[in-house]
Amino acid sequence: MRKAELVFLALVLVLLTGCQRGEAADMSPPAEPAPAVPEPVQDLLEKQSVDDGRDAFLVNTGGRLGAVLVTVKQYRNGYDCYGLFEVWDPQDMAKPIQGEIKELDCFGSHQTVDANFDGYGDFGYLYALGNQPSYWYFWLWDEKQGRFVEEPALADVSDPGFDPEKRLVTGWARSSGASTGLTTIHRWVDGRLTCARRIEAEVDAGTGFERVSMSVEDRIDGAQVEVFYQSYDHEDGGWVDERSKWEADLDYCGGPGCTCDQIAGWLDGRWSHVFTVDTGGSLGTVLVTVEREPSGEESALYVWNMSDLSGPIQTLQACICQPEGALGRWCRRADANFDGYGDFGYLKSWSRDDYAGWYHFWSWNEEKKQFEQMDGFEDLELMWFDPETETAYGSVSGYFRWENRKFTRYEEQS
Repeated sequence: MRKAELVFLALVLVLLTGCQRGEAADMSPPAEPAPAVPEPVQDLLEKQSVDDGRDAFLVNTGGRLGAVLVTVKQYRNGYDCYGLFEVWDPQDMAKPIQGEIKELDCFGSHQTVDANFDGYGDFGYLYALGNQPSYWYFWLWDEKQGRFVEEPALADVSDPGFDPEKRLVTGWARSSGASTGLTTIHRWVDGRLTCARRIEAEVDAGTGFERVSMSVEDRIDGAQVEVFYQSYDHEDGGWVDERSKWEADLDYCGGPGCTCDQIAGWLDGRWSHVFTVDTGGSLGTVLVTVEREPSGEESALYVWNMSDLSGPIQTLQACICQPEGALGRWCRRADANFDGYGDFGYLKSWSRDDYAGWYHFWSWNEEKKQFEQMDGFEDLELMWFDPETETAYGSVSGYFRWENRKFTRYEEQS
């Protein structure tokens, strides 16, 4: 009997021990759940809210992160609009990998492209749209940092286009219904966007809007060199054909006898800007060069006879500026004193807000065969000259009439 009791007690202990071990196992921390399988990136995009104030799109970086999600939210503060740009890794949507706030007047237009031709995907977003030009922010993918880096230079290129075969970036800003405007052609040089050629065709207000002036500037040895300048009758379509030639081939240098031929091999890195002025006098067109490194506060502008480049015929001194944002506006050509001869001005101050500037001006003296500095431009934020009324029009500072050999401010009658 005693033996049977002992056996029974042993069985009970075994059962109790088993129950206790089972309870201990049940009370241990639960195992980590298996990681969820990431949703397809396209499905993730389709789940994003897209409406008048929210945008979303994918950018295939071509790097280790693959495709990333970009979201944009627009906010308004009175008349000002801003955009919050955020970039997300689809494999980890806990928080964005980067974010940035930018002024954003337009909304809803983006493009994905390899903007700097390095093999990685970049993106642009339209931020301003006028009657003619359009401007985009661009962010370039940096594989080393694993994020996008904004390229400010591209924000100044209107309607940018990208040619991966020629590795060129082109811009086009139309200025009128007559297809006048500015074409720019850019190269990436040591990671910096550099304007290789500017082709500008504009209706000339100084001729009563009856002629179109076309200028071509190339970047040569670090200098902005005008390699072509010609005026055409407004009804003559020859400027359109000529412009197409300069746009199609960076090696095109115009016909025989053009400025490019005359100064070939003459440029040696001394100048920051080279351009021509048609004096309308016995010397015809003269060349003007601006020294690269001023010795003092003022810069030297040298005037050359195109038929003899052995030495300048005149040296002018002035405080000038050459802002990158004002390319094409550094110099102005006009019959500024309405005497029938060609004069020129050079930028001394620039207003980015209204895209206008203040200039020094020199008028051509045919008797002396040289330029003479003009007075009366101190307050004139110059826009254009009207030869019929002998008036210079300014953007903010008013209207100026040529009287007693200088410009005098006057109030236009209403």
